[in-house]
Amino acid sequence: MSRPASSQWTEGRFDIGEMSFPYYFGSHCLDRVVAELAQYDADLLVVVTDDTVARLHGDVVFPALAAAAPLHVFSRPPGEGMKTIGTVQDCLDAAVAAGSTRRSVVVSFGGGVPGNVAGTVAGLLYRGVRLVHLPTTTVAATDSVLSLKQAVNGQSGKNHFGLYRRPEAVYVDVALLRTLPDRELRSGLCEFAKNALAIHPALLAPLRERLRAGMPREPEMLLWMIEASLAAKHAVMRQDAYEQSTGLVLEYGHTVGHAVELCAARRRGVPSIAHGEAIALGALVAARVSAVLGHLDKEAVGVHEELLGLLGVRERVSADLPRAEILAALRKDSKRGYLDLGADEAAFVLLRALGQPLGDRDRPLMPVPLGLVAEVLDELGIGKRGALGLSGADGDEPGHPEVEEFN
Repeated sequence: MSRPASSQWTEGRFDIGEMSFPYYFGSHCLDRVVAELAQYDADLLVVVTDDTVARLHGDVVFPALAAAAPLHVFSRPPGEGMKTIGTVQDCLDAAVAAGSTRRSVVVSFGGGVPGNVAGTVAGLLYRGVRLVHLPTTTVAATDSVLSLKQAVNGQSGKNHFGLYRRPEAVYVDVALLRTLPDRELRSGLCEFAKNALAIHPALLAPLRERLRAGMPREPEMLLWMIEASLAAKHAVMRQDAYEQSTGLVLEYGHTVGHAVELCAARRRGVPSIAHGEAIALGALVAARVSAVLGHLDKEAVGVHEELLGLLGVRERVSADLPRAEILAALRKDSKRGYLDLGADEAAFVLLRALGQPLGDRDRPLMPVPLGLVAEVLDELGIGKRGALGLSGADGDEPGHPEVEEFN
């Protein structure tokens, strides 16, 4: 990514395969964002957000955006429950009723969930209208908007229904990120840590230093995270726009992470886990699996453990998630089809060393037995063993449970 530096407003482009899009970031730069949006000559801005973001920032941001073009705001309660086909349908109908045309622009305003809903809506409305991201979380600013992938969840798993859509631009004002609760800031730091572990280990030392000083919120830290994340993602996506080759390394931690996240979101009475927290936990599971298979050394696994300790992730994961549901979700992971897997295997990104994925460079995925995953989850105290039959009851081999599919 090339970028001429500026004190409060940095302009660059993110190259992704044969495509690219501008990425602008700074601090207290909402006026610049509005000036940029005004040049789109849109007849309507369809803003997709959630109720929390609207409450925190709507009084300032919505009138500012309305100065650029007529505005329609679509908002829903926050969380994974928003990320459904039903929400997409409601937003599409609302956009049409509000008078949208092919000149309209869909603006995602919030975290990764509004971003994915907005991206899917933009791809479907009139077979495709322009999409702009205005992130308000570190996860969105440093990870989810740096992709063509737009998707929502189905009954059986995360991101099962979607499409690819290039944004016209990304605009980040880190002043909007400073209101994040610790949980959401931690989530973004976890995704950043995943990139450091799997792609750019040189980032680990400065990340450790900053985390030891506490949960960083200063604009300089947020801007550093954005720049470093752009560089890490660009390194693996510049020749892989659709993240089906070298870009698959970005799925490090996501196999178990998505399963835990989805299961926690579905069970009442079980505390939910933020996306980045789940991914960091999934990265630790992947590291331990790789170590058991004889690939990753104890020192590298220890780096994973240290980062999770500094980020305070382990204690935030409920032990009450049914292990059977976690493993059932693994069976329906969205990466299935890349490898010829057995019925009791899942596709994982594994490391042989920090920054060095296992497998073919153009397909960094490895088959992993679900029984081994269950054993590692047990070691980490994640999920209840309940219906798994890990003790070999009912004729099952220890560590190779029969997994019930769930709806």
